[in-house]
Amino acid sequence: MFTLEAILARYATLEGALGDFPSATLIQLPQGIGMIPVVGVLLRDLEIHYQGGTKVTEPDIQQFSPSIHPDFERLIVGVDKFARHLSQRGLVAYVEATFMSGYGGHATMIWDNGERVGDPGNNINDVLRLLGVVALSGPDEFDTVDLGRHRSTKGWLSNSAS
Repeated sequence: MFTLEAILARYATLEGALGDFPSATLIQLPQGIGMIPVVGVLLRDLEIHYQGGTKVTEPDIQQFSPSIHPDFERLIVGVDKFARHLSQRGLVAYVEATFMSGYGGHATMIWDNGERVGDPGNNINDVLRLLGVVALSGPDEFDTVDLGRHRSTKGWLSNSAS
């Protein structure tokens, strides 16, 4: 199984913008892309900050508030408001990907200047192109920035120094 839940933007857009969220981890990817894995403690902190609290006591196993859009599992109010905040500095996207035994898909949402831009999408490569990623000969944008390096979002956190 492969899962990814993350905020993507230019690294410079995200750098220095996470002061209120020490649980947020900023990972530098190739071609100047930054990624913030959106799981566990960060989800809990976003609910507390943007929704005034949470009933979640074990963020790695408990369900958070419902997603604000049916195409997403974890696009909760706190993630939406966090992305709006970050997008004051530039284009920001939230992406989800889930694949199991060859089945699954992508869901994407974009913000710019504090507002959602367009409808949800279903292709992370489209988002990466908007962020300026140019696919190397052969692999697509997803592979170019190495988003498949870990099988789960949590894997990025345990290996964020790599």
